[in-house]
Amino acid sequence: MSDCEIVLRLNAMGDILLTVPTLRAIASRGVEVHLVINDRWKDLAKLMPANVHLFSGTGSLIKLAARLKSLSPGAVFDLQGKLSTIALRNLINAPITRIYQKRSFTEQLMALRKKYPIRLFDQRPVWQKYAETCGVEVTNPDPSLVLTSEYLDQCRQVLHNTGLKEKKFIFVHPEASKPGKELPQKLLSAIQNASPLPTAVIGINRSALTINTPHLDLRNQFDLYHLPGILSLASAVVSSDSGPMHLARAVNTPLVAVFLQTCPSLGFAPVPGKNVHVISHSLPCKPCSLHGQNDKCPEGTFACRELDPVETGREIFTFLADFI
Repeated sequence: MSDCEIVLRLNAMGDILLTVPTLRAIASRGVEVHLVINDRWKDLAKLMPANVHLFSGTGSLIKLAARLKSLSPGAVFDLQGKLSTIALRNLINAPITRIYQKRSFTEQLMALRKKYPIRLFDQRPVWQKYAETCGVEVTNPDPSLVLTSEYLDQCRQVLHNTGLKEKKFIFVHPEASKPGKELPQKLLSAIQNASPLPTAVIGINRSALTINTPHLDLRNQFDLYHLPGILSLASAVVSSDSGPMHLARAVNTPLVAVFLQTCPSLGFAPVPGKNVHVISHSLPCKPCSLHGQNDKCPEGTFACRELDPVETGREIFTFLADFI
């Protein structure tokens, strides 16, 4: 059997980060592990605990497949299941090929028809399903990225330029790729009011938010390459269900993750840890979408967004009190 295995997971950032416990488990067996991601996430490549190859579209497919095939891998694990990874795994033609099954056909059809609440038969976390697909058992998942001292020194300089002091502030990431995940203004304000430390809002500045002194608006201030290291220098992170939520977990910063329209039962909660707390209120209509894409509430209430801001702020900082 070859001592090389390949994992295909092109997108998205959170899904890629959820492969890390599996990558580490494969490597712990003395196997050389290779990961293929979309070149959109190339800034994460040096931080991943694997040999990373970049997929840059169909034009790169043949050359990439030839390079991967030349490794003579004993196994290829397709955790994406899209046309590009189907083509890759067929071209590599490894002795063992395993494919991650996201959802059953019935569950997928239910989501496409916008039937809710979505109830998956298998509600195990995605990182655990990835491990099973790749044939490793992960009992103590390690989601950590590789942060060298040289890299962290670079990140400290970037942080210094913002005026923030290491471990003397809290990052808040209220935005998300889909509208149903975004934290509302009143919750953001409550978090800022309850915080014992100055907060800094990060993200891509897609929402109109009010951020008052001494709190900072640092959206669009950090590139993806430095963001993991910057997150590691915070006292804590409070985040929506998003890629930066998983990044915070991957650098072991105390984390509170707030799920609104989406739900941890879909498997995309951060990898568990003693310094991780997930807030998600049960509702008979939740989740109404797989990825928080509903910009209008099918019930006409948006009850999932109506978290009591004061009580939620209290819950957040009661948990974080042991870490900040």
